[in-house]
Amino acid sequence: MHKFIISLGSLVLVVSTAPYAVCQEKSSDQQFVNEAARGGMLEVELGRIAEKNGASGGVKQFGEQMVTDHTRLNNELGAAAKKDGLQVPTELSSKQSAEIRSLSKLSGKEFDSKYAQVMVKDHTEDLAAFQKAESSTEKPELKKAIAGAIPVIQHHLEMAKQL
Repeated sequence: MHKFIISLGSLVLVVSTAPYAVCQEKSSDQQFVNEAARGGMLEVELGRIAEKNGASGGVKQFGEQMVTDHTRLNNELGAAAKKDGLQVPTELSSKQSAEIRSLSKLSGKEFDSKYAQVMVKDHTEDLAAFQKAESSTEKPELKKAIAGAIPVIQHHLEMAKQL
């Protein structure tokens, strides 16, 4: 906790930055939950599209696994976040909705290639975000859910790289 002393003539004012630090902590946890929940919903939707639009069996199977795993992770993360007093978004961002629309127009090998690229990029970013959040959050339920999700995300990243 930092304190600043501000002197205004004979008036001395002591200001603590502790409330700011607490606000920042809550904000970063909430921001992580927002991004993780929306990212998980995106993975589920794109997985469903992969099951339909993919050309290769590997892409279709990967899509199916994304639906299964990210539905479970979304439920676990959401429950943990709520227990820790955080809000869980229920809708995708406009950027994510646009990404879904864009990918849903593709099919066959063109879809497979673009989907694989998106999955590698998304899971690389997700892994970094989850690792950072695990080390920074002090919310016990959230920390536990994040720790459980990290190996799954690592596995998905390796699978996506092989697509």
